[in-house]
Parts: sequence; structure tokens; C-alpha cells
Amino acid sequence: MHLLLPEFFGDGWLGSKSKHRRQDEASIDIGSVKRRLKSGLLSASRSAIPDNSRRNRMGLPELKVIAEHARKDSYPLERINWSVGIDRSLFFFPENQTPLFHCPSYSTRLDLEDRRVYNQLYAQYVSEQFVFLEDCFLCRAVDSLLPWAARVSADLRDCLEIFLEEEVKHTEMFRRLLRICNPERYQKSDYYFLKIKKHEKAVIQTMSSFPRALNYWIWVALLFEEKTVDYFAQYRIHQRDPKNGKLDPLHQQVHQFHMIDEARHVQIDEYLLMYIFDKAPSFSRKLNIALFSEMMKNYTNPKRANIDIVEELCALRPNLLPLKEQLKQEVRAQNGDSPYQRAQFSRKTFPKTFAYFDKNADLSLKMQKVIPTYQPSAS
Repeated sequence: MHLLLPEFFGDGWLGSKSKHRRQDEASIDIGSVKRRLKSGLLSASRSAIPDNSRRNRMGLPELKVIAEHARKDSYPLERINWSVGIDRSLFFFPENQTPLFHCPSYSTRLDLEDRRVYNQLYAQYVSEQFVFLEDCFLCRAVDSLLPWAARVSADLRDCLEIFLEEEVKHTEMFRRLLRICNPERYQKSDYYFLKIKKHEKAVIQTMSSFPRALNYWIWVALLFEEKTVDYFAQYRIHQRDPKNGKLDPLHQQVHQFHMIDEARHVQIDEYLLMYIFDKAPSFSRKLNIALFSEMMKNYTNPKRANIDIVEELCALRPNLLPLKEQLKQEVRAQNGDSPYQRAQFSRKTFPKTFAYFDKNADLSLKMQKVIPTYQPSAS
């Protein structure tokens, strides 16, 4: 993330620090999540969708209702069947969500074992990303936002407290998954493929101290929480196709539980955009759009970690060493309007995020350059 350090902050846009944690438990329902997300009616619980009298002008459930559903849907980590471990004979992650899958050599030069090893490595990288985004990025920003939220409304603070507790739980979910996959590698560190540079850490630290001034993290949250819903949808799509092999049950279960909370977090992100980004002065909008754009370039241009995964694959599968440079070149080519980018970034995948891009002309213009697969809606 080649992010820019800010040089100024507006008065009244500064955050402060606090510490808060909690945990509950309840039931699960994965039905029609994406359809509800598109319509603004999303709820992950089995209970009925709240009626219009409990919705705001944006079509969102009231914050109080979101908090109620969060408590009903809450689950302890023990609901996940950790004892089954992982099945190393299986793929861990939907193939079409990995960059190498879309490269020419994947189907023509890699055998089944090569592809399986690559898939498992990429699944570990995805888990690393979630640990980073939830623990080092979102938790810090939301934690600093709590005192401000309390001044806005008790319901907003309540939702953010639950949001924070759930993100802490998600961090532990993916941390456990990593340690089951590779105990030696992940016992001392959460990251192997993901490498955070010093200047990136400095920017994140600054952002966590000033979460309203540097509010680009809300866009990051919205985008990746929608992607979480899509990841689990991809597991289900893969599962329904009889031509596909079975995916590792533990990975699928972790992504299922993750999706349940993140689907609701999308609604909270929408409130934060309304309370913070929409009310920001023009200089703050420009700064945060620039920061968000710089961060997104890391996900629309496969490099660094994705290249390291290829390096690791070739180290584990020496038969691929003669192909290493070609594989790296093919992965780097999965940018722009490539098949991989189309699989990752589409209006179907990001209905809410793309709709918000459409509503903000300045952001839309920037995102068309950063996410080539995004084009403003004609409607």
C-alpha cells in the first residue's frame, strides 16, 4: 500500500482512543444474503426483516435493529468445528478467486498437485489479509471512533462496539485457521506472504488516531465486507457444480461464519459513510479518495504477495522451477480488465460499493482509473 501521509487535519475531525470488547451467541442463516444486500434489506438472522417503520430514509434498518440482529446472530468460536482440522488432499479456496487460475499456464502446464498446492497457499494468504484488515486496520479505527459515536447516538456506539467485538473474533478465527494450516509458520507471526512496510504502518497508525479525518478506511471496510459475502457465495457456487471437487470443510465453515457478521457490517459502513464521509469538507474528501485509490491499487495489480506465492509454489514443487518467471509474468498480467479482475470486481460482487461510487462523481471518476472493471451505472 503506497499510501500518502496526510499533512493536515480539519478542526473537529480528530479521533480519540478507547478500549472496548464483548461477546455473545445465537443462530445462523445463510439464505439469500446477496439478494438482501442488493435491496438494502439484509439480515443474517432467521428472524423476519424489519418493517419499513424501522428503516431510515436510506432504506437501512435502524441502528437499534441492526444491534438486535447482531445479538441474535452472535456465536462463540466453539461453534466452528476446529477439531476436524483441515483435509490437505482438498483445495481450500474457490479456484476462480485466485489469479493463477486465470493464467494460460494454470490449465496447460500445472498438474493437479501443483494446482492444489497453489490453492492452499493462496487460501493462507487470504486468511492473512483478513487478520490484517480486521486487527491492524478496522479494529484500530473503530476503537478510536467510539467516544465520537457515543456523542452521536447510543445506538451508533452500541453497533460499533458489537462491530469491534466481532472483528476481534474474526481475527482469532483466521489466526486459528492459519495455525492449523501451518503451525510452524504461523505460531510466531500472523503474516508470511503479507509484508507491511514501515511507512504503511505509520499511515495506519495515523489513520487509527484520526479515524474521521482519515476516513478512507470506511470505503475499505465496505468493499472488503461485501467481498466477504461474495467469497462465501463462491464456496456455495463451487459446491453446487458436480464437476467441481470438494473444498476443505473447515475453510468453508470459517468463511460461512465470517460472512454472517460481515453482511451486517455492510449496513454499519453505510451509516458511517452518511455520518462521516458525506459530511466531510471538500479537502478531506479529496485526501481520502486519494488514499483509498492508492490502497486499492494493491488489489487491482497483483504483485508482492502474489509473486511470493508463486515463489513458494515453485520451492515446494521443484518441477515448476523452469516455469517460475513465466508464471510470475502471467500473474502480473492479471490486472486492468483481465479475467481475474472481472472475477474479483464487478457490480454483482459489489452492489453496494459500486452504487456508492455512482452517487459520488469525484469518487466514481477516480475509481474508473483504479478499478477498470468498474463503470458508472447507466441508470
